[in-house]
Amino acid sequence: MMALLEVENLRVAYGKIEAVKGISFTVEAGQVVTLIGTNGAGKTTTLRTLSGLLKPAGGSVSFDGQPLAGVGAHKIVAMGLAHSPEGRRIFPRLSIEENLRLGAFLRKDTEGIAEDIARYYELFPILGERRRQAAGTLSGGEQQMLAMARALMSRPKLLMLDEPSMGLSPIMMQKIMETIRELKAQGTTILLVEQNAQAALELADYGHVMEIGNVVLSGTGEELIHDESVRKAYLGED
Repeated sequence: MMALLEVENLRVAYGKIEAVKGISFTVEAGQVVTLIGTNGAGKTTTLRTLSGLLKPAGGSVSFDGQPLAGVGAHKIVAMGLAHSPEGRRIFPRLSIEENLRLGAFLRKDTEGIAEDIARYYELFPILGERRRQAAGTLSGGEQQMLAMARALMSRPKLLMLDEPSMGLSPIMMQKIMETIRELKAQGTTILLVEQNAQAALELADYGHVMEIGNVVLSGTGEELIHDESVRKAYLGED
């Protein structure tokens, strides 16, 4: 059976500098798969390439059985691959609800859009309470909730989350991770890039450790949490 996402020998370069050096991994439907590693490992570059924002230098990517080579970013969203980017990238002057509606810009089902907005107000109650408020007035954690909900408004088959806990307080980070756990329980397929390796691996069915553009270690989340080299390098243990 074909995986939902198949990445084979993917290479990405910025000019002469190769940022991703031939990585391969898969994401099965219903899984949470995480990429962990230090800054500069190539994690964000990988997600940006999968979503069509960067052009690969080599290798292949297929999503839901279809090759993504040469497919535009908006068409990749239409295929069911959504990206909640690092730094949130919300529209600060637009209201919360306007941001959510932009997440559904490819959809024509007015009733379904309204149902999904109500669903994400239930998942993120603070957004519902402030639906007419300018998104730029939200806290960092609230903006992250909005970025995730906006990505989900396209009804993706796979949701890519890039550093969802970055810059958040411990309490807000915990809320975001609880939300990801809830999405997983609902059957959402997630590819997660996250610097908090402990939190990511506790959530993940499968994980890949990236270093300087390479995947150097792969295993189940539980295997990687108990791997001595991972514990020393990423979990702050001696």
